[in-house]
Amino acid sequence: MEKLLIIGTGDYADMASYYLSEKYRIIGFAEEAAYRTLEEFKGLPIMNFEDIHSLYSPNDIKVLVAVGPNKVNSVRERLFLEIKEMKYECITHIHPKAYVWDEQAIGENSFIFPNVTVEPYATVGKNCVLWSGAILSHHSKLMDHSFMAPGSTVSGRTTIKNNCFLGINSTIRDNLVIESHCIIGGGAIIKKNTVPNGVYSDIGTALYNTNSKNTKV
Repeated sequence: MEKLLIIGTGDYADMASYYLSEKYRIIGFAEEAAYRTLEEFKGLPIMNFEDIHSLYSPNDIKVLVAVGPNKVNSVRERLFLEIKEMKYECITHIHPKAYVWDEQAIGENSFIFPNVTVEPYATVGKNCVLWSGAILSHHSKLMDHSFMAPGSTVSGRTTIKNNCFLGINSTIRDNLVIESHCIIGGGAIIKKNTVPNGVYSDIGTALYNTNSKNTKV
């Protein structure tokens, strides 16, 4: 079995390790030293992110950056880019109970949970998360570093740009552009193009504010 190091110790990392434990030999977890408070997680060691390169050669392990949508996915984006600068290969995982029309349509370090649908001609960029029940419809694009929560739906021929968060049971109409760093609240229904950094609430599905980077998801 290939050795796998998981970056993160939150719920995403916990769930990812559950699904990946039969396919990979998980050797441990990593966190940035400034945020690390524990020595172990799920019975495995936690190491400092800053020490990875001194402990493991890129030829010896693979990596999954399993960090949630903090700061509109910018934390996961930064760690992913740093890992790639260190020349590590990140895995891509598609759960066998997901429907994905073409595995080549899914980018590196993206994680597809059970019961996700990625319809024909839809594409998923790098470092994305599609949680259980998410639907990405035909000819749509989910670009890099984005996160689709359970039950979120993107209709056909829509583009979701980088670093977006789609909340639980949100719905995006067809033929739209969701600009980068948008937060779409749980239950929101988006019927027109968004503005960059927009936060859209389920209350009237209108623009809630224009500073997504300071909005907690």
